[in-house]
Parts: sequence; structure tokens; C-alpha cells
Amino acid sequence: MAGTRTFFGVISVLYLLSVFEFCRVKANGVQMPAPSLVSNWSAEISKEITRKLDEASGVEEVQKLYKDEGFKTVFVNGSELVLTVANKWQEMLQDKMVAVNAIVKALEESYKNHNYSNELTESNVTYFNAKTMSNSSIDLTYNDMFKSYVNTTYSSVQIPTDIWVGDKTILNGIQATNSIDKVFRSNYEKDPQLLWQYFGSADGFYRSYPAAEWKTSDPDRDQYDVRRRGWYIQAASSPKNVMILVDTSGSTYGMTLEITKVSVSKALDTLGNDDFVNVAYFNSSAYFVSCFETFKQANLRNKNLLKAKVKELQAFGVADFKVGLEKAFQAFQNFSKIEEGGRENQNQGASCHQVILIFTDGGEMNEEETFKKWNDPVKTRVFVFKVGTDSLVPQHGVRQMACSNKGYYSNIQSFGAVRLTTLNYVPVLSRPMVLSGKKHFQWSDIYLDVLGLGMMTTLTQPVYNKSGENIANSSRQNQQMVAVVGTDITTKNMEDTVPQRKPGYNSVYNKSIGPEGYAFGINSNGYILLHPRLKAEEEIKAILELGYLTEPPNVDFLEVEYNSPKEKKQLRIDMIDQRTGQVEMFTPIMSRDERYLEFVNMTYSYTFIENTTFSVAIAQPRFGLIEWELAPKITSLQGSLDAIITAQDGVFLLIAPWEFCASHDGQEGNTSTDNIVETLQQAINNIGGTDVKLETCNDEMVRNLLVDADITKTVGEYWKETQTSNPAAFEGILYNIVAANGGVTRIYPSSVAEKWSKDELRAIQDPWDQAYFQRALYNKNYVFSVPYNKGMMPLPVNETFLTPIRVSKAANVEVNAGHAISHAVVAVYLDSSVFNDIWIKLTKKGFNNKESDAISCTNESIHCTVLDDGGFIIATNQEDQQGTVGSFFGLHDGDLMAVLKNETVYKLMQMNDFQAACARQQDDTSASAPRSVKIPTISDVINFNSWAATAAWSFLRHFLYDMLFLGVTDYSNHFAEADEIQQSENVSCIKILQQFYYGEVKNAFGEISCGYCNRLWRSSRIEGTNLLLVVTERNCDNCTNQVVKQAPLEPDLSKGEGPDPCTAEPQYRKRPTEHCYDFDPNESVLKCSSASVLRCYLPLLLGLHLVFVIFTRMISD
Repeated sequence: MAGTRTFFGVISVLYLLSVFEFCRVKANGVQMPAPSLVSNWSAEISKEITRKLDEASGVEEVQKLYKDEGFKTVFVNGSELVLTVANKWQEMLQDKMVAVNAIVKALEESYKNHNYSNELTESNVTYFNAKTMSNSSIDLTYNDMFKSYVNTTYSSVQIPTDIWVGDKTILNGIQATNSIDKVFRSNYEKDPQLLWQYFGSADGFYRSYPAAEWKTSDPDRDQYDVRRRGWYIQAASSPKNVMILVDTSGSTYGMTLEITKVSVSKALDTLGNDDFVNVAYFNSSAYFVSCFETFKQANLRNKNLLKAKVKELQAFGVADFKVGLEKAFQAFQNFSKIEEGGRENQNQGASCHQVILIFTDGGEMNEEETFKKWNDPVKTRVFVFKVGTDSLVPQHGVRQMACSNKGYYSNIQSFGAVRLTTLNYVPVLSRPMVLSGKKHFQWSDIYLDVLGLGMMTTLTQPVYNKSGENIANSSRQNQQMVAVVGTDITTKNMEDTVPQRKPGYNSVYNKSIGPEGYAFGINSNGYILLHPRLKAEEEIKAILELGYLTEPPNVDFLEVEYNSPKEKKQLRIDMIDQRTGQVEMFTPIMSRDERYLEFVNMTYSYTFIENTTFSVAIAQPRFGLIEWELAPKITSLQGSLDAIITAQDGVFLLIAPWEFCASHDGQEGNTSTDNIVETLQQAINNIGGTDVKLETCNDEMVRNLLVDADITKTVGEYWKETQTSNPAAFEGILYNIVAANGGVTRIYPSSVAEKWSKDELRAIQDPWDQAYFQRALYNKNYVFSVPYNKGMMPLPVNETFLTPIRVSKAANVEVNAGHAISHAVVAVYLDSSVFNDIWIKLTKKGFNNKESDAISCTNESIHCTVLDDGGFIIATNQEDQQGTVGSFFGLHDGDLMAVLKNETVYKLMQMNDFQAACARQQDDTSASAPRSVKIPTISDVINFNSWAATAAWSFLRHFLYDMLFLGVTDYSNHFAEADEIQQSENVSCIKILQQFYYGEVKNAFGEISCGYCNRLWRSSRIEGTNLLLVVTERNCDNCTNQVVKQAPLEPDLSKGEGPDPCTAEPQYRKRPTEHCYDFDPNESVLKCSSASVLRCYLPLLLGLHLVFVIFTRMISD
């Protein structure tokens, strides 16, 4: 008996402990469910919701239908595909090379035969001004390939505003090249896919074919100078290491230093990714302007950092050129050791030209001893830019520096002279290349086309002046480069040669790489030519409209392939070295909306493009390596087409707007389902209804489409039958979707889609572009999502329900060990109120399956939230927080989100977005410091009239130069340009992307402490879905809840956030060419300086100065 009592006593204790475990009572009266109870809830929710979705979506029916067909499986061989891509690229690029070479030969002949005339005027030179094409005598017709109104008979000429159109040199250049139009036309006739053909003259005008209206908002303020474009400068000379020395002595105080800063900025703009640069300033000492202690690649980011630091320079001290030059030569000496390291040092350095650009207001010493020590014989060219109009500062010394070191001396007397004068060093660097007589094709980095064709690369070749005596291998040989010829290849051209998405009607590929496979290309610097994460043309244009970016930033391959493992770094090296191979690696893939991370084994197949610096690769996820061979299933084209033509009652049909047939060429995305069906019917009629191969359509694409149409039609019947036989299964289901790889989408009931507009239908027409389709392919579970909600505002609602919850799942079919084919995806749109009823009601089940409202999510004192795998709120039991649905959980309960991350319920991966735009920070620092050469006395300070007159004369002098030599209009243009860095609202920047994803822990619990208040929490993964159930007490009233953000953030550099350019290790690169043309023994250096424009107006300026002095004396007396 005692034993019995003991037994029952133990049972009672266990019962009480169990009750206590399932229900913990807090002092404030709130009862929290135990962790094991929350886990039980999530299991019940999983069981109920997956059962409902299985039945309503028909996913198992889809799997069975495809599996029962017994389709043959085929391997999608990326290695074979990428070799075919390389051959197609090679063919396309070879055609462009032939065209460019023809233009170069014709131009050299034209210049050679032209007799220069000083009698030419604008009225007797015939050409079409691109900025006034609307008033010209020729007709322009819209051409879809050029996305512009063009005339294919003629070319048009653009001349920037700061070049006088009546200049004799310009007129002679235009006259000499008018005959080139026939070559342009001949090239276009031979290759109708040839885009813009053009050349940029060394004198500054730009001729382009076909003739088109120049795209500028204000022709009178057109500052496009072709000689400043990256493709021009890259072709004009060999790569260079450049040290810019800035004189910041006290005599540069004021306007001179301001002009210097703008000049340095514009000089940096002339450098490209094959160049290396650093900037130092000097007075009595010399320092680098930034944290860069050596030469850095002249990419956009490094140049922007240097520009920002140059803006901070202040004038003080006395100029000591020896100190500055010693700094520069020592930097070259140190860097030469890095260059000589070659591959071991990532091939840093240009390994060709060495150049010093000096910006100063003048100097008396020529530093002959310094140059004898460091530069005898001359290995480093020196270019001197005298800035300002102060005639009292000696200039013969600095002029001699340039002339004795095979450089060039120039005057920059005003803001208006900056753009043109900072280009003076380029022709000098081109001389050795011209004297060699050799030409090489060059490929530019990706940039945005000024004429509107989007992202592109340019193929270039220089044009040499062969006029005059031109005796080869002698000092009498002409050493002038007269132009650079170019033609474009857009990233769209490249993508069209790749089976990146789906093959077109005329594709050479039998297989596509599927919806989540992709292609990319990189150049010898590791910068991407095309990649799905390179911002699209529309995104770049939107950024450009902000007014801060003249060209999109160059983006490295590793900057878009996030969290790159060492295998991916090796892949980049192999592609730069132009190898062929294949590698598989486990890697994260970011969703296109940048909210989710998927992890998958990717196979990369890569090779190189001959005669270029490009390599191309194809990336395939594991689930895309095998697909079914559907086409043989179709034995009757007409009979199968009837299945599409015959409308299915209650089910709406959409066909992807792909290029199935010849008539769809160039219309992808703009073809309706009815148009596609009509075209297919006509194509089948053309072959007489027989089952031979289609002639005007891609036969395999059409047959795949018909197979998918037939199978998905059966799925539509399943939905109708299930809803009839089991209405409860469809309770809360707003509509269903099934979409297949072949391009078919069916929607049930049809009444939903029939209410949508044409734009809404077009938006959902291509299944491969749909987020529900893309995300489902990476998951075995049901993927829940709601529209993104950036803040606290409620999401849009329909008539009687909140925004529906989208749930999708891939119909995976196992075909062999470790491989499944994901050919179709099902999706249901679920009434959120019904979903809330299901999961909240299931939480009422307590211990021993007894229901309790107090200890459940029906009690709003207990906060219950359903999150997805990215940490976004899918549902909540809080009536007053329905507006948070779709937003990131950390915005509302950051304390708990941080704990979930710490407990590895979620993990966080931080990545850098190098293509972001940020608001410009206001700069409060003064541009210049007080003058130190002449310290003002007390009488100077008291004599305000004298001070004001001096300041006024300094401004007036620079204004007069701009007005006299450029015109008032041009002065305003260039002054505005000088201030453009300060005036723009946005800058190119780097932002931190924060991606949350599931960690290893599926069930967790804990307590958050805040002062005297503790808050319990529990979390449990809902199996079979991408959902997480989170249960917690309400936040403590006296606690400040932190905010955890998922949206991209601007890094706080003071806290060490974001990449540090000062400590960044250089990435491996390959120097673009083995050819270096830095010096030539026949080079003529007799002309080493520009004529001073001061002489032309000296009497006028002296007269004005005299009047001003007299006026100053009068107001001071």
C-alpha cells in the first residue's frame, strides 16, 4: 500500500512539474508557454498548414504528372556551352575589329591627302552639327537598334562648348574627314548589327555614324570632350604610373589654389584602370594627401578618395621644389620593387610610363641637381602646369623642369582653361607609340553610353598622322596622333550570345542554363563586363539622374560574388590568366530583391576570348545541371497546339514573352500570349501541318512549351475537381498558379486574372522573372512571403482581406542519387486572415491537448509573431501591429532580433555594395588657409579698403581671362563645373548589406534582462516551411528597444565599418599588353610648352590694372 501511495505521489509531482513546465506564471500575471509547448505548437502548425497546401496547390500532382511521363534526362554541359559562347563572342568581336581597322586606314589616308587651309570658314565647310540636327536638311528616322532617330547616310559632328567651332584646326579636321562617311556606310552594310561607329579627334571634335541628335539638355553648356573619355585616353598612350605634385605654398592662397584643386581633379579624370596614381603636396615639406603610401590603381574609388583629400588642402609655407621632387622620385623607386615582383605582387603598376604632373603658381629654380641625381638619363617625364595669372611669380624655372625632362609646360590661367589644358600631357605620351608605327586594338572598361544604348565596352585603335615628309625611323617622322577610332559592343550584345536565360528562335544552343543559371564576363583587371548583379541600365540611369556620377563605378568580380570562398578567388585569377576550366563550390546567392540568401553548390565553367582581355563563364546551380528532354514527347504539333488554343474553362493561360519565332525577334517582354499562339499556328501551317522541324521558330522551344502546356492543363483540372470534392481545402485560397520552365503559366480561377490590366498580366507573364518561381527553386519547403514593407505603414489591402500571403514550392522530382529536377513551381495566394485563424487557433492546444485561451496566441498579452527565413514579419497576433507585416522584425523588436542572432537562430552575413549612392556630406572645412608668405600687419587689417580692393582685383583678373578667352557664357559653364563636386547632392559610395538567414538552431528560448525587468522568449522552426514562430512577453516599459536594420547602411568609418581603402590589399590583375611605348630615340622635344595667351591681351590687361590701381588709391585717400 505504501508503495502504491509512493507511486501515485511521484506521478502527482511529475504532473505538477509538467504543468509548471508548460505554464510559467509571471509576477505581472502573464502566463508564458514553456519552450516545449511552443515547439509543439510549431509542429501542429506545420502539420496543418502543409497538409492544406499539399492538397490545394497540387504540388504532388505536378510531381506525379512529370515523373509518370518517363522523360529522358540530359546533362546540361556548362563546359561545352561556354566554349560555344567564346566562339560567338570571338566572331562578333572580330567583325568589329575589321570595321575599326577599315576606318583607321581611311582616316590616315584622308589626313595625308588633305591640304591645310587658313582660309576655311564655318560657312564653307559642310558637316551636320549633332547639336542642331533638328534644324538640319536631312531626315531622321527612328531606329530601334540605336534607340534613336538617325540618318544612315551621313555622320554628325559634336564640338564641346569650350572649343570655338570656327577654329581653323577644327574646320580643317572636319573637312579632311568628310569622306569617311562612305566607309561608315560600307561597314554598316557588311555588318547590320554594327552599332555606333565614331572617332574622336585629337583636336577635340567627335564624328559619329549614323547621324543623330546629340543628347544634351543644354547645347550651349555641352562639356562632353571625347579626349577625356576613358576609351580615348586608354588608346592614346601606354599605361602609366603618375605622381601628381601640388604646390600649396602661401603664394597659392585664394583663387590659385581653388583652380589647382579643380585642375588636379580633372587630371585624375584622365586616368584609367590600367594606370596607377598617387598625389602629394609640398611647400617646405612634402606629404601624400591621403593614406595611400604608394601608387594605387586609378579606379573610380581610389580617384574619388584622392579628390576628396585634395579638396582639404590649405595654402601655407614656402615652396621647396626639391622636397616635392624627392618625394616623387623616392615613391617611384620604392614602387619599382613592387612592379618587378610581377605576379607575386598581383601585377601592380603600369610597368611603362613614369610621369610627374606638377601644379604650381610658378618658380625660379629648375632643380637641375635634383633631376641629375634622380632622372639622368630621363626615365620619368615631367609636366608642369602653371596655375593662375600672377605675372610676378617667376616661371622660367618650372618651364625648364618640363622641357629638360621630355615633358610639357602649360598655363592654366582660369577655371575655363582647366578642362582643355590638363589634357596637354596626353599627346606627348602618345609620341613614342606613333613613332613605332604599331597599333593595337584595345577594349575599354564598361561604361554608360552617352547616346543612350546603355552599358557597353568600346573597341578602339589610334590613327596616326602620315602627312608631310614622314621619314620613318628619323626625327623627321611625323609623331602626331590625330584621332582614336571606336565602335561599341553593349552588354546586351554579349548577353544575346549566351544561353543565360532561354534560347531564342535562332539560337545555336540546344539547351538553356535555366532560370537561375547565369553568365558573366570579366577583363584583365577582374572587373565585370556583364553579371546579373551589375546594376541594370535603368538603375544606372536613375543614379546618373542624381547628378553625381559621370560614369558607373567599375565593379570587381569578387564584389558581386558575395562572401567569396578561396575557390572563387582562384576562379578570378584563372579567368584573368585566360585559362579554361571548371570548378564547383558551395556559395551564397542573394535574391534579386536583396532580402534573402540562398546557399547552393554552383558549377562554374569558364574560358577566354582570343585577341581580347576578356574571359567568360557560365554558373549553374546543382538543380540546373540536369533537365528533361521534353521535345520528343510531341508527335503532333497541331494536336498539341490545340490544347493551348482550346480555352480551359475556369483556368487562365499565359505564355512567356520569349523569342519563340522569327517575328518575335527583338520583342522579348512585349509579346502577348494571343500573339504567340497566332504566330505558332502560322508556323505550323507553313510546314503543311506535318511533324517536320519548324522553320521560322525554335523547334525545341516550341515543343517544350507544348509539353508543359499539356501537363499544366491537367493540373488545372485537378484544382477544379479538388475544390468541388473538398471545398474546405480551398478555404482562404485566393488563387493558384502553376508555372513551368517551358514558359507556361496557368492561373485558377481565371476570374482573378481576367480583372488584371494588361500591365499587370505582362508583369507576371514570364515565370522566370517571378520571385515566387526563383525562391522556390532553392528550397525543398514551402516558401512564404509578403510584399516588402519598409516601415510601419500597413500593406495595401483588397476589398475584404489584408494583402495575401504568397506561398510557393518547386515540384522536385528525384531522377538519380543526389539530383532532382525542378521543372515546375506551384504557388497559392492565401488570405492572411485565414492563415492567422489557422496558426493562432492551433496555439490554444496546451498540456494533454486541452485548449486554453490564456496560454496561447489568442491572448494578446503574449506576443506571437511568424517570421520568414530572412527575418521579415509574415503574421502577428497583435491587432495594433498589423501594419508591421512585411517589415523587418529588428525594426520593431531589435533586442530580441539581436538575441536570435546571438543564439544562431539567425545568422548575419555582411557584404559591401560597391554600386550604391549616398547623400553628400556637407564639408565645413575651409578651402584655403591664411597666406604665410606675407603676414598682414595691423595697418593692413585696419585698412579694409586696401584689402577689399586687392581681393576684388584677384577675382576680376581671373574673370577677365575667362571672359576674354572663353566668352562670358563659357566662363559660367566652367565655373559651374569647377564647383560641381560641391554642388551635387549624391556621391558614389559603398553601403553595407546585412543579410539574415537561418542558423543551425531550430528551437531556442531564453530571457532578456533590462534593469529590473526580465522578458521571456521562445522560438521554434515550422517544419516544411520557411517560417519561424516567435513567442515573447511584451517589452519592458522602462527599456529602450534597440533597432536592428536589414536595409543597406552607410558605414561609420570612425568605427571601422565598411572596407578601408587604406588597408585594402590589391587584387590580382594582368597588365593589359606586353607592348610598352614610353620613349623613342627619334622623338622631337623641341616644342615643350604652350604659348602664353597673356601676350595677346597684355596691353589691355595692363591698362585695366593701371586704372584699377588709380581707383584703389582714390578710395584709400
